[in-house]
Amino acid sequence: MKNTIVISILLICLNMNAQEWKTPIIEGYGRIVEFENAVIKPDPNKEYKLLFHITSDKEREGVNVSLWKMARTINLLENSGVPKENIHVVGVISGPATPVTLSEKEYLKKMKKPNPNLDLMKKLTDYGAAIHLCGQAAAEKHIDPDNDLNPYTKLTLSALIDIPTYQMEGYVVMF
Repeated sequence: MKNTIVISILLICLNMNAQEWKTPIIEGYGRIVEFENAVIKPDPNKEYKLLFHITSDKEREGVNVSLWKMARTINLLENSGVPKENIHVVGVISGPATPVTLSEKEYLKKMKKPNPNLDLMKKLTDYGAAIHLCGQAAAEKHIDPDNDLNPYTKLTLSALIDIPTYQMEGYVVMF
């Protein structure tokens, strides 16, 4: 019985080591694992136009879950051979997620803790992703777009306008 338990633990450990987590493009966020035998993989010859409608305030690994998914998507696409020029990612933020767009000073004031999303937002925008804040959500949350936003966020009129506008440009909405 003791040997069976030890062998089982060893097999589990070996299996866990077979899957190496990494964050190859957006360093530190959106970790991925490669699967050589996956039946669907990104096509490096296609253009990926993806819009994330970010409404949740839930977190994953300490940051907004949807921003984290944006990083994972970029990591998956580029790691699979899709060239950067074929990857177009936009995040449109509204609803309960709106506070992620605040500057460090304003986030501390309103949320009583530092904004954990700033490093990720910087890395996403440095990569070329766009991060937009719904102006209507800003008004609802009493956010002054001229003074309260972090430098990685751009104000738009409304998510209700952004989403169909991007769809008409060929973007796919990701959830």
